[in-house]
Amino acid sequence: MKHSLFIGVDISKATLDVSILTAADSNTVHYQQFSNNAKGFTQLLKWIRKQSQGMKQENWRVCMENTGMYSMELNCFLQERGIWQCLENALQIKRSMGVTRGKSDKADSRVIALYAYRFSDKLRPYILPSKTLLRLRALFAQRERLVGMHRQLQLAVKSLKGYAKELVCDIQKQNAVLLKNLAAQIKEIDQALNECLNQDQDLRHKAKLIQSVPGIGLQTAAYLLIVSRGMRSFDSPRQFACYSGCAPFEHSSGVSVRGKTKVHFIANRKMKMLLHMAAINAITFNEELKAYYRRKTSAGKNPMSVLNAVRFKLICRIFSVVKREEAYQKNYRKIAA
Repeated sequence: MKHSLFIGVDISKATLDVSILTAADSNTVHYQQFSNNAKGFTQLLKWIRKQSQGMKQENWRVCMENTGMYSMELNCFLQERGIWQCLENALQIKRSMGVTRGKSDKADSRVIALYAYRFSDKLRPYILPSKTLLRLRALFAQRERLVGMHRQLQLAVKSLKGYAKELVCDIQKQNAVLLKNLAAQIKEIDQALNECLNQDQDLRHKAKLIQSVPGIGLQTAAYLLIVSRGMRSFDSPRQFACYSGCAPFEHSSGVSVRGKTKVHFIANRKMKMLLHMAAINAITFNEELKAYYRRKTSAGKNPMSVLNAVRFKLICRIFSVVKREEAYQKNYRKIAA
């Protein structure tokens, strides 16, 4: 096997638990724990080189679970040094290993190393997003926090309506000021999102194409570009529909199990929610999709199933306009060759 050194890294906020095995002897696993900081990364690299026994760096395969921001510094460290790495879904790793008993960080790192060894032909290299996409992700996360705080304060304002005004007058004034400030900050974040997109010609062009699809706004376009790495991580609309929880799957077995065809619970729920809101906008303001929704529901179709079909139509249109590099056209007709 060409790739003969497999390194499993279990990442937490403070530590890295690392296990190493080789293709020649997958039963012997070397383990060490390091700090999740620059000093720990340097020690980790020295330890790997010692365990590799002169093996070339291009034969290393570093595998870790996708833990979000906890792995960011390590990802940057490895990419700067040209070390191959991959991020895998934690649930996929867990289910691939069969029945397991007990749990520890040491055992988890060993499981990740074994996963990399057994599925080495399926692993895809992880490359850090561009600085613009990282900036977009940070801005979007900040916007989500501000919107959450704004929503909580709105609920607090409603809960105070049952009190006598003289008892909560000062609290209401504070809430009014806070709501006004949060609304202003959310507006600033939206402006920053636009400015960030405008700094990258490719992302600006794709965002404009995506927003040309009826029902798709800035927030949906920005988040879609973030999760798809600028529309490069997914090969087809169906693949993205699976990721965003919009693709229905059959549930049947033999003659006794006949479940409903439905979407799977494993999905990016934020992306699904944004597409759901986009679909509602589309069936409200787009005459074509509004007619489609009414026709299907009048025929007895479940409204949520029809709305899910609208979500998939939007996904297909998004991928189509990006692939053709043409804005959405209401009366598009394919020209015969």
